[in-house]
Amino acid sequence: MGRLFLFIVCLALPYLSVAQVTGGDDDGGKQVSDSIALKEVVVKSSRIINNGDALHLLPTKEQKEAATTGYGLLSRLALPLVTVNEVTKTISVPPNMGQLQVRINDVVADRHDLTSLDPKTVRRVDFLQNPGARYGTDIDFVINIITDKPERGYTVGAELMQTLTAKRSNGEVFAKANRGKSEFGVNYSFQFTDTEKQKYEETADYLMPDNSVFTMQRTDNDWRTRLVSHDLQLQYTLADTSRYTLQTTIGGTLSRTPRNTRTRTETSGGVEETLPISSTDDTKTALADLYFNYNLTERQSLTVNASGSYTASDYDYAYGGSSPYAYTSASKARTLFAEAVYENRLRPFTLSAGATFDYGFTDVDYRGDTEASNSILTQGVYLFAQVKGRLANLSYTVGTGASYRHYRQGSQRNDYWLWRPELQLSWSPWRPFRLSYDVSMTQKPPRLAFLGDATVKDNALEFTAGNPALRPNKVIEQSVTASLQLPSLYTQFMTAYRKSPDCTMPKIERMTADDGGTYFLSTRTNQPAVNLFYVDNYTRYDVLPGKLSLNFMGGLYRCFNYGDDYTHHSSAFNWSAGADAYLGRLSLSAYVDNGWNFLEGETKNRQATVYYLTASYRLGNFNISLYWQHCFQDRVKTNDAEQLNRYVHKTMRAYSGDMGNMLTLSLTWRLSKGRERKTVERNAIRQNVDTGIMKN
Repeated sequence: MGRLFLFIVCLALPYLSVAQVTGGDDDGGKQVSDSIALKEVVVKSSRIINNGDALHLLPTKEQKEAATTGYGLLSRLALPLVTVNEVTKTISVPPNMGQLQVRINDVVADRHDLTSLDPKTVRRVDFLQNPGARYGTDIDFVINIITDKPERGYTVGAELMQTLTAKRSNGEVFAKANRGKSEFGVNYSFQFTDTEKQKYEETADYLMPDNSVFTMQRTDNDWRTRLVSHDLQLQYTLADTSRYTLQTTIGGTLSRTPRNTRTRTETSGGVEETLPISSTDDTKTALADLYFNYNLTERQSLTVNASGSYTASDYDYAYGGSSPYAYTSASKARTLFAEAVYENRLRPFTLSAGATFDYGFTDVDYRGDTEASNSILTQGVYLFAQVKGRLANLSYTVGTGASYRHYRQGSQRNDYWLWRPELQLSWSPWRPFRLSYDVSMTQKPPRLAFLGDATVKDNALEFTAGNPALRPNKVIEQSVTASLQLPSLYTQFMTAYRKSPDCTMPKIERMTADDGGTYFLSTRTNQPAVNLFYVDNYTRYDVLPGKLSLNFMGGLYRCFNYGDDYTHHSSAFNWSAGADAYLGRLSLSAYVDNGWNFLEGETKNRQATVYYLTASYRLGNFNISLYWQHCFQDRVKTNDAEQLNRYVHKTMRAYSGDMGNMLTLSLTWRLSKGRERKTVERNAIRQNVDTGIMKN
C-alpha cells in the first residue's frame, strides 16, 4: 500500500507543481515559487504559465545570469513569433503580423531601457497577443517585463559591441542613483556602421500600350552606407510608492547618414548605361515627458501622462546618367500626446477606463526636380473601458473603445470614427490545458509619407506619388488557441483569421506623358482587403531543466490580397528553432529560421534565412559575448521579392557581404547596489519617428 501511495504521489507531483505556480489567473505581481519540495524529492514547475490573455514567462536563474541586457534575456525566452537580435538591438514580429510594443513595468521601453536593464532584477515577462483596448489603437503584441527596483542605491554600467568582420560598432553608458524618494538617471549611446559589401539585382518587365514587353535589368554595385547616431536621455523620479509617482524625462537624438552611394548599371536591348546614385539623411529629435500616478485609495488609481517631441530632418537624393534627377527635402514635425487612465481593482473584477489624445503637425518641403510643400495635420482621440475577471474556470476580458482620427493636407480633409469592441475568453477545465478565444477590432492609420502630395522619380520609367485622400482602416481578428502546460514542456496551437477591409494597398497605373512617352505611377489607395489566415505551433521543452532547453515555432500562412484590379493569393510554411545551454559561467545559444515568407498587396517577399550562434562568459561584473551570424555564408541574400503587378513585373534581390560570417564581440560591465521596492508602473514616452518625407 505504501508503494502504491508513493506511486500516486509521484504521478500527481507535476500537476501539483503547476498549480503551485499558477494558483490563479492573477498572481497580483508577487513572485511565485518555481519548485515544490516533498521530503527529498524536488520537482521543477513550468516556466511558461498561460494566464488567459497572457503568457507569463518566469526566467530561470541560469537565463538571467547568462543575459547581460534585456535583449539577451528576451532572446533566451524564445517568445512566440518574436525575433530578437542582440547585435542590431532589434525586437520584431513578422512584417505582416502587426505592431509590437515592449514595456518595462508597464512603461513603453526603448533600446536604452532594454540595454540598461539588469536581467537579475526581472521577475517575469508577460507576452500578450491581441492585447486589447488598454494598449492603444494599433498594437498587436505587447511584451511587458516585470522587475524589482532598488529604493536606495545605484546602478552603473557600460556596453561596447564591435563587429570584427565589418565596420559596425555601438556602445552605451548608463547610471542610476536613488535615495529615499528621489532617483536620477542618465543614459548615452552611440552607433556607427559603414556597410560596404552590398548589392542589388532587379529584372523589370514593363507592359507597354501596344502590348509589347520592355525588359530592363538593373544592378547596383559598390553600394556603401555610413550611419552615425548619438542619443542622450536624462530622467528624474520622485516617488512615494504608497501614494504617488512623478517622473520627468528629457532627451535628444542625432542621427546622420552622411553617405549612401552606389553605382547602378541598367541594361536593355543590348544597350548598357552606368549611373551614380547617392543620398544623405540628417535627423535631429528632442523630447520631453511628464508622468504622474496617484493612488486614490488602496484599490483605485489615476494616471496622467503627457509628452511632446520636435523632429527636424533633411534628406537629399540624386542620380545621374542620361536623364539626371535630384531633389532636396526638409521636414519639421511637432507631436503632442496626453493620456489619463483610471483603474479600480474591485473584488469580482478589475475596471479600467481612460482617454488619450494625440496631435501632430508636419511640414515637408521638396526642392529641385521635385517641387512640393506639404503641411500634414493629424489629430486623434481614443476612449476605452475594460473589465477583466474570472468565473470559476472561465477567465474573461470584455472591453470597448472608440477612436476618432482627423487628417488635413492642403484642401484634402477626412475624419474617421471606429468602434473597437474586444472579447477574450479562456477556459481551463483541466489545470495543464487551456482553451481561449479572442476577437478584437483595431485601427491602422496610413504613414505620413503616404499622405503627402509630392511625386518623386524612381527611375526613367517609374514614379511614386503620395495620396492625401488615404483613410485609416479597421483590422478584425479572431483567434483560437489551445495550450498544454507541463513542468518541462509548453506547447500551443493557434489558428487565426485577420481581415483588413478598405485598407491601404499599392496601386500602379500606366500613364502617358505630355511628350507621348509612357511611364508608370505607383501610389497607395484604399482598396477592398488584405486578409491573413494561419495555423501555427509553438513548443518549448526543457531537456535538462536549468541546463538545456529547445524551442520550435512553425506554421502555415495563407495570404489573401484583393485590390481594385488584382487578386493575389499565396501560401507559405515559416519555421524557426533554437537551443540554449547553460554550463556554469558559460552559456551557448543557437538559432535558425527559414526566412519569413509573405505576400502583401502585389509584392511577395522572402526574407533571409538566418543562422546564429552565441557564446557568453560571465566573470564577476563583466560579461564577454561572441556572436556568429549567418554562419558559413560568405554573401547573404537579405531579401528576395517579386512584384506581381500586371503592368510592372519585377524580381528583386538584395545581398550583403558584410553580414556573411559576421562575428561580433560584446563586452558588458555592470555594478549595482540597492534594496527592493515597489515597481513604478507608468505609460508611454512618445517620440515621433515619422518625418513624413517620401524617400527613394
